[in-house]
Amino acid sequence: MQFNKSFRIIFLAGLMFCSLSVSAEIYKWTDAQGRVHFTDKPPKNNQPVTSLADDASKKMQRLAGEQGGIVLKAVGYGQYHQYVAEGALDKFTVLVVNHGMFSDKETAVEASYNTLKIWRKFADEHKLILVAPVFDNENYAATVNGAGNGGYRGLFGRKVGADIFLHDIIDEYKAAKKSYDGRFYLYGHSAGAQFSNRYLVRHPHRVIATSFSAPAWFALPSNEHKWPLGMAKRKYTAYWPGENAGQAIDIRPRVSTWLTATQIPVEVVVGELDLDKMRHVDGIGGDTHVDRAKFWVESMNKFAQEHGRKGNVQLNIVSGVGHNYGKLARVSQKFFARELSK
Repeated sequence: MQFNKSFRIIFLAGLMFCSLSVSAEIYKWTDAQGRVHFTDKPPKNNQPVTSLADDASKKMQRLAGEQGGIVLKAVGYGQYHQYVAEGALDKFTVLVVNHGMFSDKETAVEASYNTLKIWRKFADEHKLILVAPVFDNENYAATVNGAGNGGYRGLFGRKVGADIFLHDIIDEYKAAKKSYDGRFYLYGHSAGAQFSNRYLVRHPHRVIATSFSAPAWFALPSNEHKWPLGMAKRKYTAYWPGENAGQAIDIRPRVSTWLTATQIPVEVVVGELDLDKMRHVDGIGGDTHVDRAKFWVESMNKFAQEHGRKGNVQLNIVSGVGHNYGKLARVSQKFFARELSK
């Protein structure tokens, strides 16, 4: 069989391109001024260099060695606990679980650990990678005043937003496996559920499905309230303890992300006995966890309908249960089991 001349040229060019693509390698190195470079050739000045292919391989080897144990790890903006179930590196499915507020007898690291361990058996059953960020008081104001407006619950942070901290963690897994797109399943309880709720409506493209239990506050699909209670923009200067300079906050939520969030599988779990009165705010659906959960779910589905779509947000009121993390988390696990089986 003979090729005509033009086809032969195209064919040979394609082979050359493929050969270059296969043999090309990206190198990461830092110059004398501390600037990080990514190049297809190593530097000529004997600078320390890292092959990103080797780096990814080492990261995967490290993850393989960490299977079956809860490990405390760190990134640039904080710590997190990780649990890699046996066999999870083949599927590479990530579930992020977020702790709530903690007492004076518990540290943020302990809160993260205690939140994750309830999901360990579930992770083994479904071969998951579990990630539990540590939202400490110094950087994310979990139980103390920070930047106001709820600290990490409103996605705020001393140096970076709590959402950026989570992205920093997820980037570690993206660096370990090139085919991983950085999307994950998302859970949180109480204050951790507030984080999950706010994260969902700001970064819905990152979330595969989410279930969160017993949040006291929600980000409503309405301009009636400023962020983090709604879609209205918020601009102010925040002052973190110990900082000389103020932090400029300029949040401009987008309607499109709330709308996208209505299309993602979402389940809000709340105990029917979670009826303690909370601080009253007009227009957010009531003063109890149950009433506010009902109102947010209805508001999100109505919001979707107003834009010609069908909402995918559901409510699960658990009978005979109050503000109980263990019992509510197990209900959320049933939701995730259904989603993971699809």
